[in-house]
Amino acid sequence: MTWVKIDDNFPDHPRVIGLGDAAFRTHIAALCYAARYLTDGHIPSSALRSIGPRKAATELEAGGLWTRTDHGWVIRDYLDYNPSRDEVEGKRDAARQRMARAREVRAN
Repeated sequence: MTWVKIDDNFPDHPRVIGLGDAAFRTHIAALCYAARYLTDGHIPSSALRSIGPRKAATELEAGGLWTRTDHGWVIRDYLDYNPSRDEVEGKRDAARQRMARAREVRAN
């Protein structure tokens, strides 16, 4: 399981404070999607249907929170606050190796 990091000032940020409820919820759902699937903040167009309405995506683009790409959107500053796919996978691999060593020690 991964976690998404949201600053406690997030709701009051100038880019966020003026969002409608649907856009706010869509942004939070997108942050969770990106963390869960390790997308480094990329939201594919095909995933939008399960994340929120297209109108919310348009509002998030206009507000500067999302940037449109050829295949969907990128969440602005996602990697400034959240670990990248490589970082998460590296930590998971290190944990697997650590557990394997611990099991080996216990078995001997």
